[in-house]
Amino acid sequence: MAKHKLRVLIPLLSRQENEEAFLDKALQGANEVTLLVVVDASSTIENFGFTTSQIGQCNSLMNSIKEIANGKKIKIYEALEWGDTFAKVENTAKLRKVDRIVLKKQENHYFEELVRKLRDEKFEVEVI
Repeated sequence: MAKHKLRVLIPLLSRQENEEAFLDKALQGANEVTLLVVVDASSTIENFGFTTSQIGQCNSLMNSIKEIANGKKIKIYEALEWGDTFAKVENTAKLRKVDRIVLKKQENHYFEELVRKLRDEKFEVEVI
C-alpha cells in the first residue's frame, strides 16, 4: 500500500516564514509544500500579507524558503493569488488537497480571525 504524502500549505503572511525555527516545525514530515502569496490590493494591514508594491519582497522570501526546503528533499509548489486573503488560502488548501495549513503566529485581530475562519471550515491549522 502506498504511503500517504503529507501535503502542507504555508501562506506567506508575516514576512518571517523563512525563519529557521518556524520552517523546521512547519516542514516536519512534509512531502509536498505549497507556498502561497496572496496579494490583497485592498489590504491596509501592515505586516499581514502583501500589497502590489511588495511583490519583489515576497519573491525573495519564497526563494529563501525554497532553498531550505530543497535541502530537505521536499517538493515545493508556488502559488501567487490576487484577492481576499481568507478566500485564497481556503481555495488553495482545497485545490492542493492539503493535510495541514501552517501559519507563523502573529499578534493581530486579522490573523486571529483568519485562523478561526479556517478552523470553522474544518481545516487542520497549526500556528507556530
